[in-house]
Amino acid sequence: MHGVLEICRLKWYNNSIRRYFRTKEGNGMKRWEVREINTDAVEKTVDSTDLSRLTAEIMSARGYNNLDEIKAFFNGTELSDPYLLPDMDKAVSTINQAIENGETICIYGDYDCDGVTSTAILYDYLMNMGVETLCYIPERSEGYGLNMHAIDEIRESGATLIVTVDNGITAVKEADYIYELGMKLVVTDHHQPAVSLPRAEALVDPYLETCKSDFKDFAGVGVALKLLCALEEGGSDFITEQYADICAIGTIADIVPLVSENRTIVNMGLKELKYTEREGLVSLIEQSGINRDNMNSSSVAYFLAPRINAAGRFGSAITALDMLVTEGDEAVGNARKLTTLNDQRKQCEAEIVAEIGKYIADNPDIVHDRVIVLSGKGWHHGVIGIVAARLLERYERPVVILSIDDNGFSVGSARSITGFNIFKCFDSCKEILVKYGGHECAGGLTVKESDIPKLKEMILSYAKENFPTMPRFTLTADKLLRGKDITEQNINDLRRIEPYGAGNPEPLFALSGAAVLRVVPLKNGEHTKLEVSYDGVHLSCLMFRRKTASVGIQAGDKIDLMGTLSINEYNGRKSFTLTVSDYRLHGIRQDSYFAAYDAYESFRRGEELPLEIMKKGRPTREELVAIYKYAFNLAAPFTVTNLAARLGINCFKLSVAVDAFCDTGLCRAAENGYIEMTSPKTRVDIESSKTLHRLDSLIKEYEIAQE
Repeated sequence: MHGVLEICRLKWYNNSIRRYFRTKEGNGMKRWEVREINTDAVEKTVDSTDLSRLTAEIMSARGYNNLDEIKAFFNGTELSDPYLLPDMDKAVSTINQAIENGETICIYGDYDCDGVTSTAILYDYLMNMGVETLCYIPERSEGYGLNMHAIDEIRESGATLIVTVDNGITAVKEADYIYELGMKLVVTDHHQPAVSLPRAEALVDPYLETCKSDFKDFAGVGVALKLLCALEEGGSDFITEQYADICAIGTIADIVPLVSENRTIVNMGLKELKYTEREGLVSLIEQSGINRDNMNSSSVAYFLAPRINAAGRFGSAITALDMLVTEGDEAVGNARKLTTLNDQRKQCEAEIVAEIGKYIADNPDIVHDRVIVLSGKGWHHGVIGIVAARLLERYERPVVILSIDDNGFSVGSARSITGFNIFKCFDSCKEILVKYGGHECAGGLTVKESDIPKLKEMILSYAKENFPTMPRFTLTADKLLRGKDITEQNINDLRRIEPYGAGNPEPLFALSGAAVLRVVPLKNGEHTKLEVSYDGVHLSCLMFRRKTASVGIQAGDKIDLMGTLSINEYNGRKSFTLTVSDYRLHGIRQDSYFAAYDAYESFRRGEELPLEIMKKGRPTREELVAIYKYAFNLAAPFTVTNLAARLGINCFKLSVAVDAFCDTGLCRAAENGYIEMTSPKTRVDIESSKTLHRLDSLIKEYEIAQE
């Protein structure tokens, strides 16, 4: 029997105010994990080194339980012998022979930051030696790596030797063509080789089986730096003094692990960047607003690298190259161009994200797909990868973005999460793909426009067959923090782990049961600060890009947090600060939450569910009334996660209730990503909801089938 939900218009701001709670973006909650610490190893580290106990615990959590490994991590200041890389002797011999013969050498790079910086250091070195040197960096429209047209141009320019940086290890056909034209090739690369290797005088790649170097995870610019050290007859001090600044930028930008020799390169480079006299870099740093005294890996990753990458996305990578290797007004002018191009990139990215946001608002079911696949006409190829990354972060599931051109083809870029190998997914679709490539967490593809519906079908089919439950976005803390850990000495000592980056992130801490004292809006509510008491310590918790109107936390709440620690000094007073990565109400049982949410998503996708789960997920009339009144009368917005925790209702049932409210006009989606609770003037038949009707029909169908 259908009931009628009678809405009482509450006396609240003249009966007209609307309350908001955050709609689900992804599942609304990330999985949290905390690493294990070997207490015996920590004791030995504390007894044998000058590291604080907290730093020793972080190192143990990351697998450093051996004193030799710990000492190597903190004391590594030298680069290994460059001749440990394969064919380095042949590469040096070939280049030196070309120099002696007065030949023209062409450096062939790539249009991303790693490729540009690799090209810059080798080009600058050879030019300073008086060598006739050319550069070729393909435009993004040409695609990655060597291509026949470029080779023809290089040959016509008079070059007789091509030296690749950051590419070339898979260019078998192109290498053969180089030799057909009477030129020679030296390959320096850091990508995985294929079964067939290209013809070349030398193949310098740490991933070749013949590599004798213990460390292999160099960026392309790291391999190029090694080549320069070898050309300088092992003189790494001179080379690093000259080029560590540029090399650090490329290494950080390419997101290679900042451990071992990469850590050494970046450490040296950051010191050089503080005092660099390269006029282009000085101008770029100034335009980025970076304080050179506080230069760190984040400064490079968030301000310098994007500007260099923007050249290859919205202009020509040659602009970025010239910024690094020229002087005077030309260098400064090119730095300004990079900032302009980066602004264009951000604007284009925002426009595509807004277009996608409107599409999702009209087609909300798409965010419940195991993999989100979206396509659009004329989306800029240079930013669809960034857009995919943004959507991955927002919806916490793999994303494929396809840009359709005027010739009936579409180029795609994908981002995924650990556990769902997007390259293997594309490989399962290879029968309809023009080309594809990538690895576990990122990939690219080309497909005919007419095959996009089939591609989406195949991707979703692959995901369903191989991942009944999709891998989940996970935040992993290095340690569950206690109040005694939060001291000025401990926090300062953590800086010894820098530089932070891939493979060596800033220590992430979990806090359990912090008491919220105050919720403070910052910058007109665009950001938020929580003042909390935690285990006897007062903390300021900064939540950047979290609008105060949407955090869903209020004074008196107990919350769990994940974040990074620092010390803030203002007017001579120091305070402890946690920069928040994620938060939730205290006491949420995440395994139960995820099980309920996975069931809800299966229901949204029309997949089979056990009868008992569907029955438990069907809210009663009384529950619908209670949820509506509570949501309407909230003093602040709430995520579904927080609302479920406050009401003690599992998120399957709560999500079904919210869907029913949307179906019947009791709430509506807003452009800002929230749900607006409304106060209708007439009675609403909540049982007319299509969501409830579908759930009831499924329950009845299953009950009949079991009779």
